[in-house]
Amino acid sequence: MKHRWIFSLLVAFAAGHLAGCASHNVRHAASAPAAFAKELRALQNHFAPDYHLAVYEVNFETRGQEIILSGEVDREEARLDTVRAAERTGAKVTDRIRVLPGAELGATNWGITTLSVANGRENDDHKAELGTQTLMGEVVRVLKRRGRWLFVQSHDQYLSWMENGSLKLCTREEAEAWEKSSLLIVTADEGLIIESPSDTDVRPVSDVVLPGRVKHIGDAGDWFKVELPDGRSGYLAKNLATDYAGWKKDRRPTADDIEHTARGYLGRPYLWGANTPRGLDCSGFTKLTFFLNGIELNRNASQQARQGTEVPLDRNLSQLKKGDLLFFGFERPGDAPGRVSHAGIYLGDKLFIQSSQRVRLSSLDPDSPLADKSRIRGLIKARRVLPEP
Repeated sequence: MKHRWIFSLLVAFAAGHLAGCASHNVRHAASAPAAFAKELRALQNHFAPDYHLAVYEVNFETRGQEIILSGEVDREEARLDTVRAAERTGAKVTDRIRVLPGAELGATNWGITTLSVANGRENDDHKAELGTQTLMGEVVRVLKRRGRWLFVQSHDQYLSWMENGSLKLCTREEAEAWEKSSLLIVTADEGLIIESPSDTDVRPVSDVVLPGRVKHIGDAGDWFKVELPDGRSGYLAKNLATDYAGWKKDRRPTADDIEHTARGYLGRPYLWGANTPRGLDCSGFTKLTFFLNGIELNRNASQQARQGTEVPLDRNLSQLKKGDLLFFGFERPGDAPGRVSHAGIYLGDKLFIQSSQRVRLSSLDPDSPLADKSRIRGLIKARRVLPEP
């Protein structure tokens, strides 16, 4: 589980008949307009219950009988509801809330990933925490620009900052046209797109990783001729990729398929915020494993813990089935009871697989040589996302 900046609701108040303005954090401003502050909290919980997935950053201050609203939201409905809540106080309302995507983007408020792996950070800085990754050919929604950084929302709704060189900016229509084109999905863990298959001195155009996507524009013997989202072209060996539409239709996820895919990553390194074969955090590992079997999971463990159906936990774990998702808590000091901070995949007989230091097998049986005592203590939830046979 990852953390980004904490969304705050700032409030201000005018004391007695004093002129001027002031602003304070809601949690520390006892004399703030309590009713309006409460409404803002409710609106935030409604429009952005998870700050990784939606934007509701609204501030306000008062100047005499005026309430001045500012901040950002990602839905016009959120702005309107906030303005109406302010108007119900009887004050004059000045609305300075910005609705994303930002006007500076114009119509090009979508993007297609042009690198094998694009890093999405929790802030616009290379030193910022890695939050997620998108792969070649993956479409994102672009919400705003700050210098050379773009604030984007990936297909799983996750919000992060990416360098503009990671993406080909485009309109929504161009993004949809890309997704409807003849795409190939990379099925090998890694590969190279090269300038020409006849070259003895191989000159790369780009690397690719599973499950990135490129456009199929021709064939040359054992090679696909492909185009990247930014217009670069080259050749990709046919044994490294396959038709994406056909691949999706062939997915028939079973518990055995999940186990087979998951075991294929044994020994791969743990990497916070990562979700590719080169490195995986706990939820990146579960996400990739299930995606390769045709099931879309959300990005973070806490988000995945709300998908599928709940599986009751008893002392003997008798209700669990192979392929169920396991969720753990109490991993870090300060974590609240019931707070999900880790994920794994159940394999049966109290055995499970997880990305923790590396992708490895562990056991919930305290007498097993593979026993993971911290996970045994911390198991708090299980969910079933596989379809019933």
